[in-house]
Amino acid sequence: MKFSVFTDMLGTETFEQALQVASELGFASIDLRASLDGDTIDTISLEKARELKTQIDQSGLQVNSVSSWAVNTCSFFGPPKYDSHDEGHHEQMNQVLERLFDLADIFEAPLVRVYSLHRPEGFDEWTEEKKEAEYRYNAAVMRRHAEHAQRRNKIIVVENEPPTLSSTATELGILARYADHPHLKINWDILNGWRAGEYPTVEAYEHVKGYVWQTHLKGAYRQPNSVHAKHPFGQFGNFAIAGQDDYDHGPVMQAIALHDPQAVMTIDTHYPSLDVRDKVGEIEVMRRSKQFFEGTVAGVMSHE
Repeated sequence: MKFSVFTDMLGTETFEQALQVASELGFASIDLRASLDGDTIDTISLEKARELKTQIDQSGLQVNSVSSWAVNTCSFFGPPKYDSHDEGHHEQMNQVLERLFDLADIFEAPLVRVYSLHRPEGFDEWTEEKKEAEYRYNAAVMRRHAEHAQRRNKIIVVENEPPTLSSTATELGILARYADHPHLKINWDILNGWRAGEYPTVEAYEHVKGYVWQTHLKGAYRQPNSVHAKHPFGQFGNFAIAGQDDYDHGPVMQAIALHDPQAVMTIDTHYPSLDVRDKVGEIEVMRRSKQFFEGTVAGVMSHE
């Protein structure tokens, strides 16, 4: 197990500065998404990627993943941006993935972060039979992308986002089992599950155990006065600095360290969305977060 950092969460003006800060904070691994000197993973040219790779090599860092927003783009507000049952959309995603695999080759990154298909309106009220058919369709589509990844010697890691058919650990587990492909693994954004209504317990982790190749780590406050019989742990309120928040990270973090030691623990502070009281500077928030998360698994990792 190792810890990594999204370079776009360090608040620097240039990518070179982000690499310097990541090294100074003690990271050996980074994840690439945005703030790539004016580009994102979804807009950067291959030529510019090669230039940035030279800087990465000079810094002594390694790239863990390229993280795309373009594969089955999430719509948090309004209608979805595509038709899940349109074969033309899946072919287009194939082309997007081919480019992402090219970038992953350049950056020598083994993982490409993607999303599964969007969650249809009213899905939670569908019959169990209809839900099951949609889950299986989602898995069949994502398996095709995993087969593509296998041809390129990459692994796609599917992240749970509330607007998708893999919004929780339960649904991520369904996807992984139904797709049943060695090049489709899970990027478990632990607190995204809470946002989607599933409090992330060790019991929830059981659904994804053995499939977790990456996590996204951050903190969260619960909504005030939200603890009651239906929600014994309360409901998600807002992102926060891990270690001074309302989520008990220890049990799940230790379970992952024990049962999924291959998982890369990527710290994604969500700094722009932090509560105002937590905005004490991007680098300081990352420093505190890294120290806290490393402390939660120190005992487990010392016995590996």
